[in-house]
Amino acid sequence: MPGGRRNAKSSSFKHHSHASDDRHSCDLPTQPQVVPPKHIPMPDIPHNSDFHFEFDALLLSIFAMAGQYINLYSSVFWLPYSHNEDFLNYYLIDYYVLTINLIMVGRRIPVSILKQLCSLCFPSSYQPTCTLCVHILTITCFVPILLFCFYNVTLEHGVLSLVFLIYPYASILYCRFVVYVSALGTNVAKFLELKSSPPEKAPVPKSKGAAANNKNNSVINHVCSMSAETIREEVEMLRSDFNIRLKQVLFNSFLVVYHATFLPCYFSPSTLHYDVHFVTQYGVFTGIGCFTLYISHCFPPKYCDVLHKAALHLGRWQRVEIKNVHVPYSTWTESAMWNQGALVKHSKELFKAEGISNAAEPGHSGHSRFYSLFKNPATAAQLVWFLLVFLLFAEVFVLVQSHTWNDLFSIQLLIMINCKTLYSMTRVYFVVKKIYHEEKVIISKFNN
Repeated sequence: MPGGRRNAKSSSFKHHSHASDDRHSCDLPTQPQVVPPKHIPMPDIPHNSDFHFEFDALLLSIFAMAGQYINLYSSVFWLPYSHNEDFLNYYLIDYYVLTINLIMVGRRIPVSILKQLCSLCFPSSYQPTCTLCVHILTITCFVPILLFCFYNVTLEHGVLSLVFLIYPYASILYCRFVVYVSALGTNVAKFLELKSSPPEKAPVPKSKGAAANNKNNSVINHVCSMSAETIREEVEMLRSDFNIRLKQVLFNSFLVVYHATFLPCYFSPSTLHYDVHFVTQYGVFTGIGCFTLYISHCFPPKYCDVLHKAALHLGRWQRVEIKNVHVPYSTWTESAMWNQGALVKHSKELFKAEGISNAAEPGHSGHSRFYSLFKNPATAAQLVWFLLVFLLFAEVFVLVQSHTWNDLFSIQLLIMINCKTLYSMTRVYFVVKKIYHEEKVIISKFNN
């Protein structure tokens, strides 16, 4: 019967069925098959290994700390009647505080060196055991030295000084500042190491259990899929990994600023006079320099490209207000992929698809933020690049305005390491800008 064929045809497209509603009166035509977006392969952009990055980070921390101590304890040794022949007043420096600061900003270097030696001496199957032994050995060596320094600092400056020394690590007991607990949790490995580029190949997460295993193994890779549920699982895994990396960047940047610029000022003698405005400005410069250095390492181009590819498959839904009650729409379903411009109803609201392919859940703020942030990673690279350029211009401006030798010397230390970061970010920015521009042109031609 003709009527029977028509019913069978309409039932075959289950996710386009219309719920009874007075907003529309006509049926939507059959939605065409969703075509996955086209990706341009990311070229191999030179990227520093973890071992080299740790030396750069240590160099920045030591330069920043040395510059701050120069700002605080510089002497007037060139004057004819000066009783100090050294360019610093060394007798005013608290060497126990200096030792604590050096250990905290350089805690990852021994781990990196020992892991490098283990990788050369032992096969890959023994690496997890070697890593655990390296962490235990590092903590065993550092803890007695720190306790001895804490004890002497407490005798010299009082019990209150101990609170400032352990503030970033036990701040939840101090003033509800949960930097360490909320950012890094209780995993000691996250404190002794920095999450960097994972292996490039990974199995496809076909279920929640598989996605959890991939998440635990820190393996990041994108596999093009036409399954909406698989895409959303992949995005959730990538969002979790991105949040961990960002928290590590913020926490480690704060830690360097705290130990390299703030604690030297706090534990300086009360009779010492220094330029508060300049040392505060110096701390801000150090924080921005650390942030850009860490973010350029923790978010390399290949990693951001994986997030970008996942965002193109995820898409985004924009909430719309339609006054015409006869506008046709479809009911959103979890298993369906949607083309650009599709109109669906979800949770009694209407949404319009914006991405090339759309697997996101309408009204999901996390999916919308993920797509907005990674639909064009060149924008984020541009922001970091402009931040570095602004930082260097500000440092050069302060350098020109300075008239004392300690100001000139301390700012030059920061400029040297920031120029190296700017060089690597400039290369990354212009490469990814060209790649994603070409990808956008190809996608536009393909859609037309």
